[in-house]
Amino acid sequence: MAKSVNPRGRVRARSQASPKEGTRARLADLNAKLNAAKSRRGGDETEPTGGRGAALGMAFRLATELVAGILVGGFIGWQLDKWLDTTPLFLLVFFALGFAAGLFNVIRTAQAMQARAGGPTGQDLGPDDDDD
Repeated sequence: MAKSVNPRGRVRARSQASPKEGTRARLADLNAKLNAAKSRRGGDETEPTGGRGAALGMAFRLATELVAGILVGGFIGWQLDKWLDTTPLFLLVFFALGFAAGLFNVIRTAQAMQARAGGPTGQDLGPDDDDD
């Protein structure tokens, strides 16, 4: 082991390993700890599973899907009205179609989120007629 002197004149021991080897060893140790934590948690999950941030992100996603459907439908209708000179007809039709498509996307995404969370599906909702 070599010795080095710091600016205050104190002697400290220094290992022969280079700084790159030390960094690689720490990185390998951190990777092993991360893999152990993932295996304890239940696998390699890439999607956030909980917390306020995840819920807020999903709410923004649902709102964006609805608004995007409305805007795209309205834009297509507006362009068709300009092209065919039929002022409000296609705008209203495609606006309604865009709203329906956006709502369909929101419902489909919400059902997928609910299935991933292990919640009840749409078939489990409603009164039970089997108890009569």
